[in-house]
Amino acid sequence: MLTYLGIKNFALIESLELEPGPGLTVLTGETGAGKSIILAAVSMLIGQRAASDLIRAGSEQAVLEAQFLLDPASDPALRLAEEALEGEEGELVVRRLVSREGRNRVQVNGNLATLGLLADLGPELVSVVGQHASQALLKSEEQLWLLDAFGGLEEQTLEVGQAVRAVRELDQKIEEHRRALQMREQRRQELERTVKELEAAGLDPEEEAALKAERNLMANSEEIAALARQAHQGLYAADGSALETVDRHRAVLSQLAELDPSLKETAARLEEAFYLLEDVAHQVRDYEAGLSFDPYRLEWLEERLHGIRRLTRRYGGDVAGALEALTQAKEELEGLDSGEQRLEKLETQREQALAQAVSLAKKLSQARREAAPRLAQAAEAELAQLSLASCRMQVSFNQPGGAALETGAGPLGGRGLEQAEILIAPNPGEGFRPLKRIASGGELSRMLLALRTLVARRHGAPTLIFDEVDAGIGGATGAAVGQKLASLATAGQVICITHLPQIAAWADRHYAVGKTVKDGRTATRLSLLDEGGRLDELSRMLAGGGPESTARQHAKQLLDSARQAKLSL
Repeated sequence: MLTYLGIKNFALIESLELEPGPGLTVLTGETGAGKSIILAAVSMLIGQRAASDLIRAGSEQAVLEAQFLLDPASDPALRLAEEALEGEEGELVVRRLVSREGRNRVQVNGNLATLGLLADLGPELVSVVGQHASQALLKSEEQLWLLDAFGGLEEQTLEVGQAVRAVRELDQKIEEHRRALQMREQRRQELERTVKELEAAGLDPEEEAALKAERNLMANSEEIAALARQAHQGLYAADGSALETVDRHRAVLSQLAELDPSLKETAARLEEAFYLLEDVAHQVRDYEAGLSFDPYRLEWLEERLHGIRRLTRRYGGDVAGALEALTQAKEELEGLDSGEQRLEKLETQREQALAQAVSLAKKLSQARREAAPRLAQAAEAELAQLSLASCRMQVSFNQPGGAALETGAGPLGGRGLEQAEILIAPNPGEGFRPLKRIASGGELSRMLLALRTLVARRHGAPTLIFDEVDAGIGGATGAAVGQKLASLATAGQVICITHLPQIAAWADRHYAVGKTVKDGRTATRLSLLDEGGRLDELSRMLAGGGPESTARQHAKQLLDSARQAKLSL
């Protein structure tokens, strides 16, 4: 139960305090006074994201605070105990500071906490039915949620959603694996081409240098032959050759050594030089004779060297690098499995996950079809108390739209095998038609109240807040809605923002919201009304330009009638 709400520097509110208390608390006031701003503050205190533009002009931060009284066995109390954030005697104090720079600070029972924690606790603390809830009721998603909430099927719906997400995650993994397989096959083909090309090349670390040397010889073969011929002529063949000259002086030195034995060694060395020179001359002759020029061989050498350069540019920069690339390609090929077994395993897992999801969804479908007539019957009983005694209701089911999984049981969405659609027959003799096609604003408001009442009874929400649930209704119907809210408030706290005096008359605690101007600034004012104040406020709401005395008399009748009727609730 919400026991205190404090708001500072928030939109039109400079400072405001609200103490709802148990039962039905009503807020009334003229349009634009700030009633919905109070509701916005509550929404932010239960986890809604903050907007810095809601900070009051001239202030740097807004301060919001709420105090709740918790049942020690409730889920919020247990969650706070798990987080070591429990308060004294079941009290929960939530404080939120919002700065103009966009910084937020959340405190739970005096300790720093996260916005995520507030969002988790929020639905267990307060259920807010806002101004646009009637329009939301026209959507099949909201209608399905109401059916699940009434039937207590939220856990089953959650399980189906988790199972469907598991299938979709496997679909994503399968798609990613298939892409990986495709890339792996492309890589395999690339590696195979590399190995084939390098092996076919038959590279040798010593080959390039040898080929270059041979190519250089063949490219300079004419000059080499001329030089070899010149050397042979000078050494041996020509008149006055080096060998002939040495031979002549060899004989002279030999004679000299006979005359002077000390020159024998010198003569022997010249003798040795003669034969060495003769051997060199023969080698040059043989070298010259062996010289040949083959243009086809030169062309082959150029092509081979070009091929080596092409491979080394592509693989490693030199022959050693290309050979290393060959080794690495072979090793990578050996470690590159096909991955087909992994794909088959994922596909098997997907089949199993889909079967599980379908099984859960079928059970949920059966439970929904069993809950649907119970919801319709219970809603009709509630509507009868809201001046719609002739209204009949059915729930039909359609296949889900959007990105549904195709199954043998039909399309499977994140919330099951079906969408729900509420059909109504407002008047006797009329057929059932979709709510969104025929319901008036007043019928929608009462339908929303009836369904929310059923859900609240099922879940026992501690605090229900209705923002203008009176849209499109008035008079006796408004009184019926007020009685329904008062009845609902006997089981839990209800806060209602209303423009109808017929509803406000049922309040256990009545606040009037107004505006005041001080020092040229407009601010929201909140006043807890006593009996006289309530009579004044209802008279204002009823006057509408008519006689004040008549409005005041009518207001007193409304208060007396509601007070008497509440005795039997």
